Amino acid sequence: MRLLLHFLALCFLAFLGSGSVVFAAQGKWDITQFNGVEYVNLRDVWKYYQFTPRQGGKRGCLTYGCKDRIISVRPFKQDFYVNNFRYILSYPIQSRADGLYISTIDMKKLVDPVLRPRLTHSARLTTVVLDPGHGGHDAGAKGVYANEKDCNLALALKVRDKLRRAGFKVVMTRDRDFFLTLGERVAIANRTPDCIFVSIHHNSGHGGAEGIETFTLAPHGTSSPFARTRLTEELSGNNQDSENIALATAVHAYAIRRTAAVDRGIQRARFSVLCTINRPAILFEAGFMTHPKEGRSVASPSYQETLAQSICDGILQYRAVARSGSATSSPDRRPPAPRGGSATLGGGRITQH
Repeated sequence: MRLLLHFLALCFLAFLGSGSVVFAAQGKWDITQFNGVEYVNLRDVWKYYQFTPRQGGKRGCLTYGCKDRIISVRPFKQDFYVNNFRYILSYPIQSRADGLYISTIDMKKLVDPVLRPRLTHSARLTTVVLDPGHGGHDAGAKGVYANEKDCNLALALKVRDKLRRAGFKVVMTRDRDFFLTLGERVAIANRTPDCIFVSIHHNSGHGGAEGIETFTLAPHGTSSPFARTRLTEELSGNNQDSENIALATAVHAYAIRRTAAVDRGIQRARFSVLCTINRPAILFEAGFMTHPKEGRSVASPSYQETLAQSICDGILQYRAVARSGSATSSPDRRPPAPRGGSATLGGGRITQH
């Protein structure tokens, strides 16, 4: 548990303070285009962070590390593991004769914030808006043991009680079985000061699909397999990209460690409740209603208690690091700026055109 808390602290410090990657003018990384997307060679990335090849790691992955930080990537896949916790990149790792390549937007929005912690003071957090998905005539996923709307509400009520005991104010978008539009849910959060938004759902799938996944809004300029409407526009929810990922990391890591569920990763999406929200927000998928074993678990009050405590503890950890205001293990140097392509330095920050 101590190692978990240490890792979480590093990740949260990173995400809370890094809305965009700041590059020094010293040195350059060459940019290569793959299908119109800008990439940099991972060889240069590993060299900068002083990472060397490691044995072990996730099966089928190439693993690199430095001290207690272990990174695993999979050629042509979007899997990106940090100390065995799974993230989903916006674009797949590319491979050619001179090495592996990672997109510049993933470097800016994920990799550098994780590997080079940097913190600025975050907004006050006094309130959590809990959003049990579906409700009323909208049952959500239908399982053998329960309907999704009922499991969402049961879990959210348990989280509410734990958060209140921890000193938070809690606003429920619904506390019984009735229907709300997606816009109404977002509006509740947007008019609630000093809050974060946690939308609670359960999954459905085929072929034995199981596990926990946590969604944040896809970064500006990326596409998403979960984009129901707009693909690459900058949305109001993108103003909290760093906080969104920090909150997702906190809740997801605790839930995976506590439940030993399949780690389906921290993923990016353009779900309606994430697009236009003006507060740090995540959508947490607590498990599959349609899986014969997991469906029984998520309908169980004892399993819900475990999940609820995980979500509560993740939020507490997120708040604690946001309050701390400093990072203890942040290297001073910055990655060199990519060169070539269309990436340019603007005011010390890399800008994508």
